[in-house]
Amino acid sequence: MNPAKPKMPHPSLIKHASLLIGALLTAAILHAKDPSLAVITEDLSGEVGDGGIEMVESLAESGISRAPGVSLISRRHLEKLLSEQGLAYNNIVNDRARLGRLVGADVLLVVSITKNRITQTRESITAYGMTENIVRSQSDAAIAVKALEVESGRILAQRQFSKRNNGNRRALDECAAKMESTLESLTFDELAKETALPRHKVVIKPTANGADMNGLDLFIDGNFIGNTPITTDVEEGVREVSLRKGGNTLWNNRVQILKEVWLTPELGQ
Repeated sequence: MNPAKPKMPHPSLIKHASLLIGALLTAAILHAKDPSLAVITEDLSGEVGDGGIEMVESLAESGISRAPGVSLISRRHLEKLLSEQGLAYNNIVNDRARLGRLVGADVLLVVSITKNRITQTRESITAYGMTENIVRSQSDAAIAVKALEVESGRILAQRQFSKRNNGNRRALDECAAKMESTLESLTFDELAKETALPRHKVVIKPTANGADMNGLDLFIDGNFIGNTPITTDVEEGVREVSLRKGGNTLWNNRVQILKEVWLTPELGQ
């Protein structure tokens, strides 16, 4: 008696199985890809020209391009993507969550130049019957860097850099160089797994001439939260809080969140 031959699957089943396996492998590869990151730079000091902003942004992108676990969306490519959608980079940069989603970024690196001050003092020195006027320069610079997860608004990393120089060397240059070397050592895959910061309740009820201002747009760290009056949970740390109406910013401040906070800003009509 001959043993029964094993029944072979129908060719169409084999084909469907191959397609399914291929789709699963493709999904796994896409899921494993490095998160994409875009850099936006802002001058909060009001004392940096376009050349200085471009220098800081260039060094930030240079550092990120060498960082493991992340794929950089360059400023040029970012502006091209927005242009294709009929949008201007400068008009949308403050709406960070929307910017990130439009260009397909998983992470936004917000580079804020918070200080760039140059002071000069004059001193007269007299010796051997001669007087010489000497000008001494001092420069102070500070840069704050924040990596934001676009989808959740969660802060993945924060770093502060500061520098003070006496003489002709610009503190901003050295501050930016220090930022560049630090960024290239950040591992974003590991940062994404860090324990989330504690969250605290924040209540925001703006007023004008003693009356509540309802319906204003609340943004925290550039992300739209909702309309006033509003109660929300915010991650611990220093947060940028803005109230806007029709695209105009009516109130903006940096608020330290260490416990429950009540904000009742008085706005002009």
